[in-house]
Amino acid sequence: MDDTNYLDSSGDKIQASINITTQFYHYHDVNINGKINRTTFNKRQCSSEDTKERSYRIKNLLKDLPTYETLYKREIDAIENSMCIRCGKNEEETWDHVWICNDNEANLDEIVRESISKFEEYLNKNGRSEDVTILRDHNINIVTILEERSNILLGKSRIWEMLRGVFNDRFNHLTKVKEEKAIIKECWNFIYNEFKNRIWLIRCEEVARLEKLIGIQKQDLRKKRRKEQDKRKEDFKDENIENKKTNKIDKKKQKKEFDKKINIVTRDRLIGSVTDRNNIENIWDLMPKIY
Repeated sequence: MDDTNYLDSSGDKIQASINITTQFYHYHDVNINGKINRTTFNKRQCSSEDTKERSYRIKNLLKDLPTYETLYKREIDAIENSMCIRCGKNEEETWDHVWICNDNEANLDEIVRESISKFEEYLNKNGRSEDVTILRDHNINIVTILEERSNILLGKSRIWEMLRGVFNDRFNHLTKVKEEKAIIKECWNFIYNEFKNRIWLIRCEEVARLEKLIGIQKQDLRKKRRKEQDKRKEDFKDENIENKKTNKIDKKKQKKEFDKKINIVTRDRLIGSVTDRNNIENIWDLMPKIY
């Protein structure tokens, strides 16, 4: 599913991964909930909030959220290992671990049940009494479907399908009434957002707090780790530059000392000639001189 190395641009890789994932789920009778990056915003809107939501949904579907495992694989300089910084259980912070970490305020099953109650409260506050009745007729079925074993994620419940944004086709068969289907899908979206708000966003806040305590700033998470080979090349380059500087200084020093010796010899010979009462004019042109 992740074999997209034949593509050049990162955008093509992401789109290919989405297409492959979508085909995989459709083959197993489950539907991606609308478009992969679908949000509650109008298609013509392009706010920062909309962009963040789309980014989260795509990365979450591809299990590419910035967990410590992902950051470590990207060779971020500030990340020394892929272990979870929250629970301290010496476990890798993979995408799966994020949702079941002991540091989470509630487990997945609890969030599902509490979310349905919250959704009912939300409907009541907005005066949607008819929708409350529909929800009460189907809430048990919704929980049952989510807690059943997934046919595609072996050993896991369908809650894990929801975590990635996969709308199981069984929800579509709970009723044939259009209005009831709309409430079921709205409830599904509400639970999906509750997972994000109560686990992922809280996780991000806690990790940021812990990183700040150990001196990791936000900008540090954008710096890549230099590879050992690059370090060696850089060190070798620095060493060559240093050697060139040293050689240049040595050559200047040698030339200066050589000139000094010639000056001394020239001076001594001239003094000797004067002492011997020889005419300097006769030997001046033959005398080596350094000016």
